[in-house]
Amino acid sequence: MPKFNLANFFGMDTDQPENQIDKPADNVVLMNRQEPETSSIVVFEPVNYTDVDTIAQKLLEDSAVIIKLDKLDNNSAARMVDFLNGVLFAIHGSINRLGRNIFICSPKKFQVTE
Repeated sequence: MPKFNLANFFGMDTDQPENQIDKPADNVVLMNRQEPETSSIVVFEPVNYTDVDTIAQKLLEDSAVIIKLDKLDNNSAARMVDFLNGVLFAIHGSINRLGRNIFICSPKKFQVTE
C-alpha cells in the first residue's frame, strides 16, 4: 500500500504523467436520471353521449378527466357515468363528484382527496 500523500490527495502532486488516464473506481454506481412522468388533467364538457369514447381514451392514456355534464340530458349523463364507471373499474381508477354535474375520473396513479 502506498504512503499517504496530502498533496496527491488534493490533486497537487505532479509526479504522474499528464497523458495517463485514471480508470474509474470499480465501486462507483452510475445513476441514470429518468425524466419524471408527466401527469395531465383534461377537462371535457360533452354535448352528447358519443363523446364518451374520447373521454375513455384519455383515461386509458393515464390522464385524469374532469367532466362537466351540464350540456347533457339526465339520461345521457347517467349512461355516460355508468360507462365511465366500467372503464375506471377495468383500469383500477376512481370517480369522484366535484359538484352537481361535475365529476373527476382518475386512473390508478392519481389520488383525489377531499
